[in-house]
Amino acid sequence: MGKHDVQTTEAERAELVARARELAKEFAAAGAAADESNRFPTELVPLYKAAGFATLAVPKEYGGSGADIWTTSLVSKELAKGDPAIALAFNMHQTMVGIFRGLLDEPSRRRVFGQIVAEQKLVSGPFSEDRAGLSGLADTVAVPDGKGGWLVSGKKSWATLIEGADLVAFNATVTDESGELPEDFQEHAARESVFVIPADSPGLSIVRTWDTLGMRATGTQTLVFDRVPVPAEAYGGNFREGLFGQFEWASLSFASVYQGLAEKAYEATREVLRKKSLGATQEGKDVALKGIGFVQYNLGRLKVEVEAAARTLETTARILIDGRDAEWSPIVRTAMLDVAKVTSTETAIRVTDGALRLIGGQAFRRGHLLERLYRDSRGGPFHPLTTDQAYDLVGRFELGLFDQPAA
Repeated sequence: MGKHDVQTTEAERAELVARARELAKEFAAAGAAADESNRFPTELVPLYKAAGFATLAVPKEYGGSGADIWTTSLVSKELAKGDPAIALAFNMHQTMVGIFRGLLDEPSRRRVFGQIVAEQKLVSGPFSEDRAGLSGLADTVAVPDGKGGWLVSGKKSWATLIEGADLVAFNATVTDESGELPEDFQEHAARESVFVIPADSPGLSIVRTWDTLGMRATGTQTLVFDRVPVPAEAYGGNFREGLFGQFEWASLSFASVYQGLAEKAYEATREVLRKKSLGATQEGKDVALKGIGFVQYNLGRLKVEVEAAARTLETTARILIDGRDAEWSPIVRTAMLDVAKVTSTETAIRVTDGALRLIGGQAFRRGHLLERLYRDSRGGPFHPLTTDQAYDLVGRFELGLFDQPAA
């Protein structure tokens, strides 16, 4: 199995996208209340599973739908057009399944994919320490338990989907019996491993820390490990090297959600502008907004930006399917993948900014759809690689700084 082999037919892809459009109606119906109450709508979990999306990206040889990265992106985008925050929560599962395709060893893949297919299980993948993001090595420790497994202790922030998950994938550094982290960086990195365990494992607890400007319905809480027993079969291999080799499943999944957000915001704006009137003004008795040149020009500009971002997302997926990413330097590969995410997230911000300017104060009211999308769009630059990290990595690579001898 090549990790980007296309297993879905055009008819299968169309059916999956159609199912996503139907489920998106449920996301849209739940979105406003979930945002207001800062709550992940767990009642949507059985609907998501019933739609067959737990097994969406699981390869066909393991019993899944075999969706490639472009099909998975299309499904995520359609769900985000229902509600982007809710879609972002469920997107964690698709990201993890995609990463598992290349990260886990074969016995682990068969075990985890078997559970997902047989029991429709969903996965949360918290990998960020409470002190920092993905760039630092794991402070969470896996201490040998004397029976071939480990006892894991630590804290993970950004545990997206944790309230609806059946499985938890996480990284921890394997130590000796003392539980002390290695002082040498290379040894620490070599010992940083990935594990997959049940979400109801003893010693796991959720701390409700999620209270944000936007993306409130994701329910991204903090997950605490207190001597959690982890059996030997839960081990899935080295984390640090494996994760970044599969990073497209994170960057394109984020891009897909924010692309859906941008399209939803644009379409909502267009519909308001088609109908809204200024009433009697000096220019006429009942002046329609759509007749004003400034409105026409700026709506057209927003449409072009949304279209350009959509094409960037599709092209990036096609590059991966064709294997042309092999032409990129491994040093800068994560940032080159992130071109799609940066484009979609920045477009979402500009579209929601432009929407509020064109529609006016009505859209600034709390609870207006565009007010919510405006806030949700602000989460885009924070997803790894962050926008600034991507710019920095590309800039250093382009200046040849990675080729300089060490000082």
